[in-house]
Amino acid sequence: MKTLLITGATGFIGSYLLDALVQKPEYKIVILKRSTSDIFRIEKNLHNIIAYDLDKIALKTVFEKHEIHGVIHLATYYVKSHSEKDIENMIDSNVKFPSVLLEYCNSFNVDFFINTGTFFEYSTFENPINEKSENSPFNLYSSTKSSFDSILKFYAKSSKLNMLTLKLGAPFGYNDNLKLIPFLIDSVLNNKTITLEKGEQEWDFIYVKDVVSAYMKAIELCLNTKRSLFEEILIGTGKTTSIKKIVSIVGEVSQTNLISLKKDYPSNQIFLSSIDNSKAKNLLQWVPQYTIEEALNETYKLYKENS
Repeated sequence: MKTLLITGATGFIGSYLLDALVQKPEYKIVILKRSTSDIFRIEKNLHNIIAYDLDKIALKTVFEKHEIHGVIHLATYYVKSHSEKDIENMIDSNVKFPSVLLEYCNSFNVDFFINTGTFFEYSTFENPINEKSENSPFNLYSSTKSSFDSILKFYAKSSKLNMLTLKLGAPFGYNDNLKLIPFLIDSVLNNKTITLEKGEQEWDFIYVKDVVSAYMKAIELCLNTKRSLFEEILIGTGKTTSIKKIVSIVGEVSQTNLISLKKDYPSNQIFLSSIDNSKAKNLLQWVPQYTIEEALNETYKLYKENS
């Protein structure tokens, strides 16, 4: 049995990954959280895992208690537009904490470390984005993610850790934070009329279940590889979807016409961001399974059933 340590398991993507991993008897799952963490997404799985509160136990103690085979790092501090009060928390969460994790991985001979990044780290003027695209972070959040990439490179040279960084497109699904798609669905379910910008932005929106299947493939690769790994891998559908189309699909599945698109755009918009996912297909043997229509339909139904 392999012991996997997950950070960010109480979050959106982490909770879906936890759902998938607890169904695999070959894995023992240990998670890191805080005593103040909201556990509503993972409460049903708490009896299947070992959970530690980092505000009550030293991180080193977790590594001393368990023979960790791999770490999947999903914990993050995200804000699209930061204020001064966010800076320290963002650097602590996105740079300092995972650096300490890496140090313990190295000290305790952990086999692999899977990191999580974002397409925001790449230049938005190059499409499609691939792993060789220019590093040009969009905001402070993506800058901290890129900063940690440099630390990963150091540990790749100085340790025997296998390392993958999955750089995600725009994930969505049920139980997400109140980003665009949950906001749209929540609005129509509550019969609210809303007005958005014109909706011409086209991004690679990817369903959370497809994201999780990429992590599962990454774990399998790390556990079974016979060569040293240090790779960045973009995870996207390879297709773009406009916000206008998303609004249209949500209107169709909800049989409403409550969302209009006519506001002017605010500044600092990304109008086109497409992802070349050929490396994920080749290296991970991963292919996304959901169309945008299927994913939005399922997401809407889950919100409606659980509203």
